[in-house]
Amino acid sequence: MCSDSVVDSLFSEQQIFDDGNHLLDTYESQRSTLPSATYPPSYERGTDLESLTYRYDAFFFDAFGVLNVGDTAIEGAAKRVAAVRKAGRQVRIVSNAASVPLPLLHAKYLRLGFDFALDEIVSSRLTLIHHLKSEPARHWGVAAPAGADISDLGVEATNLAEYPDAFDRVEGFIVLTTTAWTHAQQQLLEEALQTRPRPVLLANPDLAAPRENGFSVEPGEIGRRLREHANVAPQAFGKPFPLIFDMAVNSLPGATIPRRVLMIGDTLHTDVLGGSSAGLSTALVTANGASSGLDWDKAIRDTGIVPHHVLDHI
Repeated sequence: MCSDSVVDSLFSEQQIFDDGNHLLDTYESQRSTLPSATYPPSYERGTDLESLTYRYDAFFFDAFGVLNVGDTAIEGAAKRVAAVRKAGRQVRIVSNAASVPLPLLHAKYLRLGFDFALDEIVSSRLTLIHHLKSEPARHWGVAAPAGADISDLGVEATNLAEYPDAFDRVEGFIVLTTTAWTHAQQQLLEEALQTRPRPVLLANPDLAAPRENGFSVEPGEIGRRLREHANVAPQAFGKPFPLIFDMAVNSLPGATIPRRVLMIGDTLHTDVLGGSSAGLSTALVTANGASSGLDWDKAIRDTGIVPHHVLDHI
């Protein structure tokens, strides 16, 4: 792990995770915090989704590492999604994307050449908003860049980047993103929670996300540090936890049998574990994203997290 001694370094600018193996090992060290699941005895190996299109009724696509890497669309991904849709299958993006409101996320994928409708995107931010409706009224402190739109959360909230004196005043914390989050802010958060424990909601359980030049650090890493340094167990929303899968399945028309839904992702501990925990079928893609460069067959054996399919790409 990168040292915490450089207090003013941004999480988003660091390569805390050296490669896919380092990321895999860190996820595995957090296994006790993840849901349990049942897996198939073995996986089927394939190149892409073409031969699977008519075997499933709906396809849930992870975003980073499956549809895009950072702000770059993966070659052929938009055409594959369009072909699956043309075959009469339902498609959804099911993504741990929490940094921006849903309309901005939708606009991003239109810009990258995908044809998803707004209501075909189920994000971890959306699942957090759904949960907040059942939370007692609180004044929340939100980890987000200064000027970020947090109005869609529908709660009384203060942006911690704009009001750094609010750590002690707020009644709970919502971590939307690590963008512009500093080690100084992390220290303030840990000290505030040690002084007075309060709820912490992670809008994205991912430890990292694949970008053009390596892995960015994501809110799951903040949660990991809080567990280790502040003895706080944040509540996480998004894959691999159940609510996002429930919302995605419930968005499908008619009665859909979960095992006839294929969750496609690049990460064993979020996409495959989470999809399996929800009773879905799963596919791991290996050419891009977190599994790129990983000995995925060894990773499957070592972790026991077995997808139904292993594909190069979609």
